[in-house]
Amino acid sequence: MGIGRFAYTPLLPAMQRAVGFGNELAGLVAAANYLGYFLGALATTVLPASLDRRGLLRISLLASIVTTAAMAWTESAPAWIALRLVAGLASAGAFVLAGTLVMQSLQSVGQETRMGVHFCGVGLGIAFSGLLLAQAGDYLGWRGGWTVLAVFSIALLPLCWTVPRPKSLATSHATKIDAAVAVKPLAFPMQLLVIAYFLEGLGYIVSGTFLVAIIKGTPGLEAFAEYAWVAVGLTAAPSAMLWSAVLKKTGPLKALIAAHLIQAAGIVLPVFSDSLAAALVAAITFGGTFVGITVLAINLAARIAPQSSGKVIGQLTAAFGLGQILGPLAAGLIAGGGRGFDMPLLAAGGTVALGALLLLAGAISKK
Repeated sequence: MGIGRFAYTPLLPAMQRAVGFGNELAGLVAAANYLGYFLGALATTVLPASLDRRGLLRISLLASIVTTAAMAWTESAPAWIALRLVAGLASAGAFVLAGTLVMQSLQSVGQETRMGVHFCGVGLGIAFSGLLLAQAGDYLGWRGGWTVLAVFSIALLPLCWTVPRPKSLATSHATKIDAAVAVKPLAFPMQLLVIAYFLEGLGYIVSGTFLVAIIKGTPGLEAFAEYAWVAVGLTAAPSAMLWSAVLKKTGPLKALIAAHLIQAAGIVLPVFSDSLAAALVAAITFGGTFVGITVLAINLAARIAPQSSGKVIGQLTAAFGLGQILGPLAAGLIAGGGRGFDMPLLAAGGTVALGALLLLAGAISKK
């Protein structure tokens, strides 16, 4: 997923230089991917229980690889939009289905806390794509970049092809978990969490789509743009485990507010400084929070409504997905015509910060 969903970000500057298209089209192609992810995530919530999820996961993995490779085969904007739409569907399938199978396997042996290890894969895929393009991007070109990343994904495929069937949950263990979460439901307005998570999707995705292009367009930092994406991946890899540790000490609400504020500060930092340090801090704070915020938001939702966690997580996914679609579209339009990314970054950072304020307001209202 780190490759199939996010490789577009480090490859975008080379594609724009070679093919010659603006930020408006760049945002539209990105939005198509997020639309696919949105639709795919919703589809996974209504899958019949009898459906073979392991088989569907394999289809998702293959579709992700094929659409990654096919990006190199054309310069047609409609074809790119269609490919990124399917890649989004595949990413959602891989993320949700693999996550479900892994969680079920961990639950069967009482090791749910190790779920953070699973989420490391997204960050490692991001880091590898950035490192590859930093070292060989000029030699490979944008077509070679897509192709080599697809080949690398093929090499990884056997590791997850024979997905084990999760063992049946031990009844006593599952009952203990259900009883524990049912005792202390957290009093918090679910509507505010859904809106805050929508704002997170709307804001974070501006950096998630354009960060490498922004750094590439900053005089003196061109050579460091892909390395910034490596920093995103390396900090994203352990972030789920790190924020899970923070969650245990502070609870999900305080941790989620802190993650929003850290991310918002990092998003706007390149507006106020063109230095390498600012670019690296922006990359690190982005990578270190975007996976963690997902983990924290889902955890908070499950604590607010433990008896209907599946439903509320579906609502969160839909809200987040909608924000992801609108974010790059709006940012691309605002930055079009040579206007640059200062306004989109300020708007994105303010949007994420507003989400933190809504969460804080919800916490205060329940005191």
